[in-house]
Amino acid sequence: MRLLTALTFAVCIAPVAHGQAAPAPEAAPKKNVVHVLRPPASAKPSIANQLSTAQRAALFNDKPTLKQLPAFTATDRNGARVAATAIPQSSHWLLVYRRQTCLACDRLMTVLAASGTAAPKNGKPYVILVGGKQPNGLEIVRAKYAALGDATWLADTDDQVLAALKPKGAPTVYGMDGANVMWTVPGNLGDPARVATMASAWLATPPTPAPTSTSAVAPTTGSSAK
Repeated sequence: MRLLTALTFAVCIAPVAHGQAAPAPEAAPKKNVVHVLRPPASAKPSIANQLSTAQRAALFNDKPTLKQLPAFTATDRNGARVAATAIPQSSHWLLVYRRQTCLACDRLMTVLAASGTAAPKNGKPYVILVGGKQPNGLEIVRAKYAALGDATWLADTDDQVLAALKPKGAPTVYGMDGANVMWTVPGNLGDPARVATMASAWLATPPTPAPTSTSAVAPTTGSSAK
């Protein structure tokens, strides 16, 4: 019995006696750790760049590149060619340039058509220019918006209007006072409701009265010639 106990004790301490350390337990596998670093404040876009195009135009009053309606020729619903000078122009009206296939254009015009103040008189204050070469593209677009049925609808099949207006994107809305371009909202509009508010306010604003001459001719008191 004593011999068996001695042998067992010798076997248990043998690795220590020969200077060998006992094997350490296996460590758990390390998980992949991804460190996400935030960009410095200087690299963040400015507040103006974080706003949608429509919001920037409303807040910072983007100045239009055009001052007056340029010369161009478009095609009406009957296939006749119409010059820009022949387009009906009220005191305050809106010109909308869009493409035939354009989701952003559809979103904006849906909101405009649903607003009684942004599209009064069944859209009569609007001139809507539809660019594209699809046959009957003008009528296909017009059929979507019954509330804008009385607008002036013109097709830009040869991109002549596109070259003249030089819009920064589609759709682009031009706030017009006669032939004068007073403001524009260009590009892919991120907030159609804001644009509808701008359109409503513009159409409801009385036009600026034309300056009148204040000079008066003073009556003369003449004496009879002698």
